[in-house]
Amino acid sequence: MSLIEALRVIRTRRYRIFASLCALLTLSACDPPGKPPLEPVSQDVTSFEVLYSENCAGCHGVDGKNGPGRILNDPLYLAVLPRETLKQILIYGRPGTAMPAWAKDQGGPLTPKQIDALVNGIETNWAKPVDFHGAKPPAYASNQQGEADVGRKLFLRNCFMCHGPGARVGPVTDPSYLSLASNQLIRSTIISGRPDLGMPDYLHLKAGKALSDDDITNLVAFLSSKRPSISALGAQAGQQAGPTGTHADENGPGQGPMTKGNEGSGNGPGSPRQERGEGNKSTGSSSQRGVK
Repeated sequence: MSLIEALRVIRTRRYRIFASLCALLTLSACDPPGKPPLEPVSQDVTSFEVLYSENCAGCHGVDGKNGPGRILNDPLYLAVLPRETLKQILIYGRPGTAMPAWAKDQGGPLTPKQIDALVNGIETNWAKPVDFHGAKPPAYASNQQGEADVGRKLFLRNCFMCHGPGARVGPVTDPSYLSLASNQLIRSTIISGRPDLGMPDYLHLKAGKALSDDDITNLVAFLSSKRPSISALGAQAGQQAGPTGTHADENGPGQGPMTKGNEGSGNGPGSPRQERGEGNKSTGSSSQRGVK
């Protein structure tokens, strides 16, 4: 074989390898998590598995956990968050956060039956009885001011080992984190923990004992006191009024010390579709709750 023929063979093999790699990448390519489908789910679909997979799993995890958003596959969280609050969040979203309104009359893709199917599916699949050890569970949201200094002492005794500077989890007093986390997000995380990530819930945080409702409120007051002041632009977008209450949204900028507005009390007419996330949710009376 001449040198020219040998070079032609090598070139041909390279082209074939390159073509094969391109074909393989094309066949194995997948959409990034959370990317909406090209076509919305049919309005006739009421399967929880289909609706959740297409609309929720990208943020809340394939099985309701291990996603970037609030864990939903959590009996404690569902026991504290009222069912009606979950439904309102799905309908109207959380203004100012990454969670949009999902109801069609709010600009979303889902019908009332599909909203109900998601609420029912979340509770049927992931809500279970929770042992509160004979005590009244903490309120999902609080309108109390809270005492930052009391919260600081609680933090040093019960949280510092994991969330102090240089600790294995990381400081939650970091201004960058607090500028993104609202008071309601902090409160919900203290109550429910993150069982998918190994963080204990409020029942086990206080030297293995339960935090009281006041303890939780005071911890939120302390952490929110560490939040940097909001710029004019941030203040404009940070606190908004919506059907689920006036609040600093859970995945959006916070609003300083704990106030009634920060926690939200949630009801009211609809509003245009806006971005939302695990924002503040209203208090309620039912025992089951849903997505956060």
